[in-house]
Amino acid sequence: MNSNFNLTAKKRSRPFGIGGSDIAAVLGLSPYKSAVELWSELVSGEAGQERDQLHLRFGQFAESFVASEYERSSGLYTSPYSQTIYHPHHGFMYGHVDRFVTEAKGMPAVVGGVIKADRILECKTVSYFQRNNWGEEGTDQVPPAYLLQCAWYMAITGCSCVDLAALFGNTELKVFSIKRDSQLEALVLLHAQRFWIDHVLAQVPPEPMSVNDAAILFPKEFAGSCKEASPPMLNRVEQYRALCENSERLSKECDRIRAEILTYMAGAEKLTHQGQVLATWKCNKSSQKLDSKAMAAAHPELAKEFTSTVLGSRRFLLKEGRWVARETARETASESAGQGTGINTVYSNTSVQEARLS
Repeated sequence: MNSNFNLTAKKRSRPFGIGGSDIAAVLGLSPYKSAVELWSELVSGEAGQERDQLHLRFGQFAESFVASEYERSSGLYTSPYSQTIYHPHHGFMYGHVDRFVTEAKGMPAVVGGVIKADRILECKTVSYFQRNNWGEEGTDQVPPAYLLQCAWYMAITGCSCVDLAALFGNTELKVFSIKRDSQLEALVLLHAQRFWIDHVLAQVPPEPMSVNDAAILFPKEFAGSCKEASPPMLNRVEQYRALCENSERLSKECDRIRAEILTYMAGAEKLTHQGQVLATWKCNKSSQKLDSKAMAAAHPELAKEFTSTVLGSRRFLLKEGRWVARETARETASESAGQGTGINTVYSNTSVQEARLS
C-alpha cells in the first residue's frame, strides 16, 4: 500500500512510540483516533489535526480537584508525576500517568528514577449521559479504552493496581479499581509489538477501516490515472451499490415518518407520553457567521492577505452500470468465505476475554 508521507521527519511534535492514550487506537477501540491515524502520526512525526476539545482541557484542569476528592474518600495520598515513563524492556512503550498513590503523606513515589509506589491514580471527567458505559463503583467495569490505558500503565511501571477516579457530570465521584491482569497485558503487548514492527518500523500502514482512513492514506489522485477493477472488486462495487440504494430507500422512509411527527408536534417543543419525553424540536442557539464573499468584495486586499490554498478532499462517485456476472460474484463469495482481517476483540463488562488476529 502506497502513501504520501514524509517518513524521515527530523523534528517530532510527539514522542516516537506508543503511549497510554494510543493503545486503544492500535486495537481499534479508541473513540478519538483510528490505527491509521496513529500510524500516520508516528511515521510523519507530526501530531494529528488539532481538535478544539473543551472536555479534554477541562479534564486537565479538573485533575487536581478529582485527585483531592479521591484522597478525601480513600484516606490515601497522591503525588503528580509529569515525566515520561518508558517500559524497561520495550523502548517504544511509554506513558504519562496522572499520579502515583502512597499510603502516607510525604512518602516518595519515585526515588532516583525508580518507582516505589504500587498504585496509580487516573483522573477522568465524564459526561453524566455516558454513565451507562460504566459499571458498579469499585469494579473494573470501565470503557475498553480506559481499561487498556490502565493495563498499559501497569505494564510500564510494574504497579499492581490503577484506581480510576471518574467525576460524572461534576456531581458524582466514583472510583474504579483495575488490577494487573497478566493475560490481558500479554495480549496488549503482543498487538502493540506487531503494530510497531509490522507497520511503524516497516513503514506499512494498517488496513484502513473507514473513509477517513482511506483519505489519510491517499489524499490526492494522480491526474489521468486509472486502475482496472479485479473480479472481487467488481463484486464489492455491486455490493456497495445495492447497499446505497437500500440506504436511500430507508432514508426517504425515515424522512417521511419524521415529517409526520413534526407536523403532529406543530409548535410544541416536546413530544411526551405519560410524562416521559419522547422527542424535542427546538431551535439551535443563534450564532454569527462571517460572510467571506461580502468581505472579499468590500475589502479584497485584506481578504487576499488572509486567504490560503487548501488541498481539496477527494470525492468518490459511483458511476452508472453493472458489470459483475453471477459466476464472478459466486466465485468471489466462495473465496472470501471464512476469511477475516484485523483484530477481533471480545469484551465483557469486567475484563477483556479474548483478543486475537483472525
